[in-house]
Amino acid sequence: MADTSKWKSVGIDISTYNKLRKICDAEDRNIRQQITRMVNQEYKSVVGKEYDTMGIGSVGQKNTV
Repeated sequence: MADTSKWKSVGIDISTYNKLRKICDAEDRNIRQQITRMVNQEYKSVVGKEYDTMGIGSVGQKNTV
């Protein structure tokens, strides 16, 4: 059984999955790598670079390092 403290499952519709699969094929990544990349890019855009390396519990805290 998967370690739920490290991995989570998400559900997406078939249309979105097919689009994601095409992006993965074009950029030579697996789905996990592609989702991680896309989420990190959007996170920087929405939350900002000051929270970039602090982890999920850092929302609302500024990076002082």
